[in-house]
This record gives sequence, C-alpha cells and structure tokens, in this order.
Amino acid sequence: MYTMFCRRCKTSIGENSLHLACPECGGPLDFQYDKPSSLGDGCTSSMWRYREVLPARREVSVLSMGEGWTPLEKARSYGPGRVYLKNETPNPTGSHKDRALSIGITKALEFGKDTVMLYSDGSTALSSAAYAARAGLRNITLVPAGAPAYRLLPLVLYNSLLLEYQGPAAEGLSWVHSACRTLGIYETSNYRQANPYESEGAKTIGFEIFEQLQGVPDWVVVPVGGGGTLAGIWRGFHEMHSWGLTTDLPHMVAVLPDHYTMLEEALQQHVATEAELRALTPAKLPATIQAKIAMSFPPDGLEAAAAIRESAGVILYASDSEVLDAQKKLASYEGIYAEPSAAAVLVGVEKLLTTCRAASGESIVAVVTGSGFRETGAISDLVSFTAIPISPESGFVALEKILSGLPLEDHSEEEQKR
Repeated sequence: MYTMFCRRCKTSIGENSLHLACPECGGPLDFQYDKPSSLGDGCTSSMWRYREVLPARREVSVLSMGEGWTPLEKARSYGPGRVYLKNETPNPTGSHKDRALSIGITKALEFGKDTVMLYSDGSTALSSAAYAARAGLRNITLVPAGAPAYRLLPLVLYNSLLLEYQGPAAEGLSWVHSACRTLGIYETSNYRQANPYESEGAKTIGFEIFEQLQGVPDWVVVPVGGGGTLAGIWRGFHEMHSWGLTTDLPHMVAVLPDHYTMLEEALQQHVATEAELRALTPAKLPATIQAKIAMSFPPDGLEAAAAIRESAGVILYASDSEVLDAQKKLASYEGIYAEPSAAAVLVGVEKLLTTCRAASGESIVAVVTGSGFRETGAISDLVSFTAIPISPESGFVALEKILSGLPLEDHSEEEQKR
C-alpha cells in the first residue's frame, strides 16, 4: 500500500520497526502510496475513509474517535459561493490535531509502545492525552514553565503526567526528542522529524476539501505556527494531482501573528537547510494572544516555505486586535467559536480580498483549526461585557422594550457589497 523512504538520500525504509529518521543519513522520512482506486471509501465518516493513502497496515485496527470529515460551509458573510470555512472545531478535542494523533497513537499501538510523550501545552498536548487515554497508554506532557492552568486542567483529567520544563521554551521540543530516543518512549510531538506518521494527518483536510467542494479551490488559507498543517494540506492536493484526480492546484496562504516573520525571511533568502532556518530564529518576539501559532522556530518551516513557493502562495499577518474582531465575526456571523489562533485565518481572508490578491470570482477556503471553548481563558481579560438585569416582576415589559430597539442585521447583504 505504501513505502517509506528518505526525502534526502531516497533510501527505502522498512516498516518492521519504528523509524523516525533515515538510518543512513538522518534525513526526514516521507511516504509514497499506490494510486488509490478512488478517493475515499464513501462510507466512513472520519478521515479514515482515506485509509488507502495513510500509513497504517491493513491488518492493524486504527485508533479513531471520529476525527475528520468535518464540515465545509459557505461563509454567509461574503456572498454566495466565494468563501468557504473548513470547520475543524467539531473534532474530538476541538482541533485539527486529532487527525495527526489518531495516526500517531495507531502507530504507537502497532509498534507495541506503552508510553507516549511530547512537549506542548496546546492543541497537540490535548489531543495526545485524549487518544493515549482511549488507547490505554501512559501519556507524559512536558509543558513550558508558567503555562496557564486553564490549559493544563484538561490534561490532568485525561490522566496525563505533567512535567514542567525548567529551561528556555525554545529548547523544550529538542529536550523531549532526546529524552524519547534515550529512554525508548514514543514521541507524539507533531512535526516530521519527531513523528513522520503524524505528519500525514493534515493532508486529509485537503482530500476532504476536494471531495466536499467537488474540485480544487483557488486559495487555501491556514493559520501557521510550526508549518506542518499548511505543508500537509498542500501535500494532499499535490498527491491528488499526481494521481490524475485533478489538473488544478490551489495557492497556499499562511497567516502568522504580526512580527513573526521568520518564514517570510526564509523564503526571501531561499533557505534550504534546517541549520540556515535556525540561524534566522529571532532573539525575542512580542507576546500575543495567538499562542497556538506563536512559534519562534517552526520545526516544519522548510516544508511550509516550499509549499508556499511551489503553489505561488503568500504570507499574511494578523494583529491581536484584528484577531479579536475576526473571532467575534466568526461567532456572530457564522456561528463558529474559534480560538484566537484559529480566528487569524479570517484576517487572512479579509486581506486577500481587500488587497485584491484573490481575483473576483476566485474561491477561498479558510481552515478554522481550533475551537474557542478550549481557549476562553486567553481572552477573558480582553473582552468586556455587561449583562442586563431582569427582574421577575417587570422582566417581560423590559425585554419587550429591549427587543423593540434591537435591530436585526442581515450580514450577508452587507458583505455582498464588498
């Protein structure tokens, strides 16, 4: 069904034992699949409808909690048939990372592992803890010092062992990677060098967009932190193109927090190696509410940069104030409560439209990567509101008066004027 090979030296890698990098040259591992008989089995209501082109053996039972096959909805605020929202918030833990961890934990079981570990206090941590719990595996989460309690509480409920890293946050990923290799622990960090199997999860978003849209959109907009999600979605479209399922490919758009310009610098300087990429790591970056995509070093940055370059895509930026406005718009116009990092994608859509990069009539798919219900604590001090008091005695009269002065807004008509 598939072969595993080194992207650098092209050595074929056997699947009888766990490999995270090429045993010959240490290069990143990749997968090649036979052309599927069809895209999706038409029956399975999860990403495992694409099992033929995912790295799981036929004889192995997959560990699934219904991840994937998420809605693709027309955005009502941009007129008919132009902007679509790929809503990843219905996933089991509320984010697209469940796609990666379903594969990751499936492979952990396949290789007979009993303990998994990663460095994260975000979406990947939550997903790893949930899927490990479902599989009956021990889960260890190394979190940065000072991680907010509202992010850690769900991990405790999933029975994850929490360790707080007493060192620079930028070094946490490397420390976990070394610890896992030294102690024989299965790593669930979601970037290619840590777990190449998990990197195949994001491409199923591309497959689903193609099936649900019945074609390829002109633009795909993705919030970018580590870079693996955008790279994976591009890989999904590229694979469909290589199988002859489509002659079209989308432009990939990365949306990052303001001042997080490392990926753009890598593109401008034609960076080709991880060492060159690391040399661009800034000494300090500003704090942001876009915590899930605020990464000083993107571990899959080379692959993301290649996807943007090959697709003739673009990099855009979102300020915190723009993100708060976008979060409110997604909720009040579209009924989607997205976390700040995911709401950044709508800022990208707005800038594609206002700068006319996206031509009139071109279609745009925005990937809303994570639910706001997991990150309410991040905005609790930034959004002010007052509840109107209602008494049992005069409440009906007061409510009637309030309703008489409350306009009903037709957002779709307003936005069709754009």
